[in-house]
Amino acid sequence: MCGIAGVIDRNGIDLNILYRMSAVIRHRGPDDEGFLTVDTNKKFYLNRGDDSIPEVHSHQHIISNFSEQKIQVALLHRRLSIIDLSAHGHQPMNYNGNKTYIVFNGEVYNYREIKSELAAKGYSFSSDSDTEVILASYREWGFDCVKKFMGMWAFAIYDHEKNIVFISRDRFGIKPLYYFYKDGKLVFASEIKAILEDKNIVPELNTETAYQYIAFSKANNPYETLFKNIVELPVGHNMVVNLSDFSINLSSYYNLEDAVATTASSNIKDYFAEYQSRFSESISMHLRADVPIGTCLSGGLDSSAIIGFAAPQLLNTTFNSFTAIYDDKKIDESFFANQVVNHFQNIKPYYTKPNFNDYWKDLDKLIWHQDLPIASTSMYAQWEVMKLAGKQGMKVLLDGQGADETLGGYSVFTGVYLFSLLKKMRLAKFYHEQKCLKKNRGIKISNEVMRGAFYLVPSSLKKSARAQKRVGTTFLTEEFTLQNSNVKDKGVIGTNYRDMSIVSTKYGMHDLLRYEDRNSMAFSIESRVPFLDHRLVELSIAMPDDVKLHNGWTKYVLRKTIDKKIPDSVVWRTDKKGFVTPQKNWITDLKPQLTFLFERSKNAFNAQ
Repeated sequence: MCGIAGVIDRNGIDLNILYRMSAVIRHRGPDDEGFLTVDTNKKFYLNRGDDSIPEVHSHQHIISNFSEQKIQVALLHRRLSIIDLSAHGHQPMNYNGNKTYIVFNGEVYNYREIKSELAAKGYSFSSDSDTEVILASYREWGFDCVKKFMGMWAFAIYDHEKNIVFISRDRFGIKPLYYFYKDGKLVFASEIKAILEDKNIVPELNTETAYQYIAFSKANNPYETLFKNIVELPVGHNMVVNLSDFSINLSSYYNLEDAVATTASSNIKDYFAEYQSRFSESISMHLRADVPIGTCLSGGLDSSAIIGFAAPQLLNTTFNSFTAIYDDKKIDESFFANQVVNHFQNIKPYYTKPNFNDYWKDLDKLIWHQDLPIASTSMYAQWEVMKLAGKQGMKVLLDGQGADETLGGYSVFTGVYLFSLLKKMRLAKFYHEQKCLKKNRGIKISNEVMRGAFYLVPSSLKKSARAQKRVGTTFLTEEFTLQNSNVKDKGVIGTNYRDMSIVSTKYGMHDLLRYEDRNSMAFSIESRVPFLDHRLVELSIAMPDDVKLHNGWTKYVLRKTIDKKIPDSVVWRTDKKGFVTPQKNWITDLKPQLTFLFERSKNAFNAQ
C-alpha cells in the first residue's frame, strides 16, 4: 500500500511540483520515496527525495535534478513497506535492468502463483516483491497482465521501448487514482490534493456535481468529483498515454455483468462448498505480508467471519483486533465483539470509544484526508479504529467491506427480493419469507416492500421524497437552483436481487471504499478487503437468491460458512448495525457549531 503520482507534459515539467506532490501524500508511504524523470531525448533519471532510503542516496535529489533537455515525464512513489521490506522493494522499480519502470500502489495477492508460472517460462527475480511480478507479467502478457491479478492496485508503467505510459486501476476501485488531462498534459495521483499541488491547475467547483450531491446525496457519475476537470480513472480500466503525441486512450478490461453471467452458467454443483473454498482461499492470500496483520472487528457478521478463518491460520502469532464501542447500548456491539475475541486464544483486542469532542477536533483533518464529501458521522468510527491501530504500530488491517453489497446484506435487498416475489405472484414463497424475516430480523414487511418498490418510481418522485428528508437545496440561491433544475437523478437501479448486487458493487460501494482508503492511509495503514476477491464477488452475485436469503436469514451462505467456527450468538444475530456512531446525540451537541458552519457554507457556496 502506497501513494503514487505523476506528471506528463509535452511543454515540460517543473520538478518542484513533484516534490510538493510527494510531500502532501507522505502519509500514504512514510517509509521510502522515489522518482523517475524522462527528458525530451528519452534519457531517464532516478531521483531521491527527503525520505528516500540510504541505499538510493547516490541518486540526484528531485529538486536538484539537472537535464539539458526539458523533463516531459515524471513519476513518484511513496512507500509503505509491506512485502519484501528490503531495498529491493524500492520504487520506481524496473525488471531485470531493462528500461521499463513502475510506480505501484496496492497488493497483488496471487503474486507467488504468477511468479511460479513466469519462472517456468524462464523469468528470474531478484526480490520477493509483488511489484517485480507485475513488471514481469507486463513483459509477458502486455496490457492483459491485469486480468491475471487478484488484488487491489493503481499503477503506472513507463515503457521506454513502446514510448508509452501504461496506467491501470483494479476491478472494483479499492485503490484510488485521480487525473487531470488537458492539451497534452496529464497529472495523476492517489489523492486529489496532490494534483492541486500543480498551481497551474486552478481548483474550480464542478457545480453540477455539487448540486447532485446536495439534491441526491450522490453524483450521477461516480467518477466525477467536485473539482472541474479532475476525475477518477474508472474501475476496471486501463489508460495508455502515447508519448509521441501525448494523447490518452482509456479501455475497459473487466465487466462485472459478464463475469457474473459466466459464473452463473458454470454449472456449480454445491454453492455452499464453493463459497467456503473461495472465501478460505481469499483469507489465506490476504494474510500474505512481511509485517504483522490485524483486523477491524465490529462484532457484526462480516468482520467476525474474517476472524473465524484468519485466526486459526495465525495460531503462533498474536492477532490484534480493533473495535469501536459506546456507552449507548442501542449501538454498542462490544458484547458480540467480545464473544468472538474470547472464542480464540491468539486474539489481543483493542477498543476505542468515539466521542463528540474528538470528532469536532478531528473534523478538519478528516475532511482534508477525504478530499470529497462524507455522508454521515458513521465513517468517523472507522477513522477512530484506524487511529487506534496506528498507535499500536499496525501496518495492515483486514476489513469486511463488500459482503453486504455482494450478498445482499442491506435492508433494501430484502425489499427488492420480497417485491420481486410479489411481481411474480409467488405468494406462498412471499408469505413464508416475510414470516421468517419478521421473526429473524424483526422488520416491518410493508416498509421493506416499499423500499424495493421505491427504486421503480420515476426520478422526479424519488427526488421529491429525498428532499423531504434532507436540507438539500433549501440553502441554495434561487438562481443556482434554477440553473440546475434540469439535473435529474440518473442513479442506476436494480429490480431484482442480482441486479441490485451488481449496482451496489459498482456504485453503492464507491464512496465506502474511498472512506476506507483515506481513513486507513491517514494513519499509514494498509486496509485489505477479502470479500472483494473478484472470484468471490462473482460467485456471491451469481448464486441463486435463496442461497443468500433463506428462511428469513440474510447472507445465509456466509452464515453457514462460518457456522461452528465462531459463536452462534454472532453467526445467527438478528440485528445489524455496522460502523455507527450516536449521530443524533452528536447533532444535538453540534447545533451551535453546525449553525455557524451552515451559514459559512451557504455564503461560500453561493459565492461560486
